Amino acid sequence: MADTSINNLTGVLSQSSRISSSQSSSNNTLGKQEFLNLLVTQLRYQDPLKPMEDKEFVAQLAQFSALEQMQNLNESFELIKAQNMIGRYVVATNPSDTSKTVEGRVDSIRVDGSKIYLKVNGVEVTTENIKQIYHTYAEEVLSDIMTKVPTKDDLLNILDSLQKGEDSK
Repeated sequence: MADTSINNLTGVLSQSSRISSSQSSSNNTLGKQEFLNLLVTQLRYQDPLKPMEDKEFVAQLAQFSALEQMQNLNESFELIKAQNMIGRYVVATNPSDTSKTVEGRVDSIRVDGSKIYLKVNGVEVTTENIKQIYHTYAEEVLSDIMTKVPTKDDLLNILDSLQKGEDSK
């Protein structure tokens, strides 16, 4: 009984590895498609006399759904991260010549499938190419001004000291 399960599992894994190796040779992580292929292959090679338990199947479908939701969340996070870089000054590796860098303000972003490109000085770079991110000059000036603006308590103290100075005359 245990030998049959091990043999079925070995067959499933070898079939799945052949399928997924052709689809994701450059990527060592399992994605939605590989997980679905593994599930279908497991169903195809299961022992007809001992079919998969309902609980196991439901658990695997739940894992598949969780994997899909995590990938969607990751894509959304990457897009938000790229949107927050618009207007920022960045230094990035030039995609056409990795020995050079591109510097400048991020003008726009472009989404192409799952890839996000940032336009810096007319050159499109991916978020993976970004080496440094700086605040823009306007943010630095605004931050500097905000630190120099007196607070309400400072103004009340100044007013109070002026009133005391007038009272002593």
